[in-house]
Amino acid sequence: MVSQRVNHIRIKYSMETQMVRLKKKRINRCAFTLVELMIAATCLMLILGPVFMMLRSGTNTSLKGMLRIETTLKARNILQQIYADLKMACFKVPDAGIYSFSNILTKSGDAPNYIYQFYSFPIHQSYSDIFENPTDENAENNRIPSKITYKIEGESAPYTLIREETFNSKTTSKVLSNNINFFEIKDIGITTEVDSSKMQFYYQITLQLVDVLHPKDYDNKQIGEKLRQNQKDVILADFYDIVYPEFFNAIWNDKRLNQNWHTELKINSDEEY
Repeated sequence: MVSQRVNHIRIKYSMETQMVRLKKKRINRCAFTLVELMIAATCLMLILGPVFMMLRSGTNTSLKGMLRIETTLKARNILQQIYADLKMACFKVPDAGIYSFSNILTKSGDAPNYIYQFYSFPIHQSYSDIFENPTDENAENNRIPSKITYKIEGESAPYTLIREETFNSKTTSKVLSNNINFFEIKDIGITTEVDSSKMQFYYQITLQLVDVLHPKDYDNKQIGEKLRQNQKDVILADFYDIVYPEFFNAIWNDKRLNQNWHTELKINSDEEY
């Protein structure tokens, strides 16, 4: 009886020991070793790395596309403003009747901080403000022009383009852009095929805007002078236009045109340049 009881205890102890061992094995099977975790992390990085790079590249491409559209629209709006001012450009005809195309626009300052000034018929002013005596038909009715000033400011590119308009001694100033790379207004004369002795005069506008996603992208970039080609990571909006100043060409092409009260301009002394 004693031996049977001892054997029974041994069997029971052996079974309990085996159960404990099975539980430990199960616990060990549910865990991961450090080596397994490192291998899994490496595989995950190898898979997600290229995916992240693709997403980043796609995002940068999308942002550059939106920035290019914004810069292009901004440059187009600036060019339209300059075009409208130059198309309506005017000048006070000297009493002696001797004048040239250079009488319209003056250019001053040192490169690249040029200042362009000229008179232009105001577009957004009322009729009563434009004429000196709008209600008196018998009085001199000279037109009052606006003095337009375009100036480039800044020590290095990108520069700032500012437009100033002075009308009736009141000056309004507006910053057109802080991303100017190059800006120039140049007068040109072209002879006609019908009569080579006659010339048509125009203004040539060159405008370049630049922009980047990150300011550091300007480093080691050739900006500040007229760019002939695109540069990496730099958004370039390059515009060019020709303007036909109607007032000057109307007088220039018809020498028999007599000056009258409506072709004369009234310019305040504080608005002369």
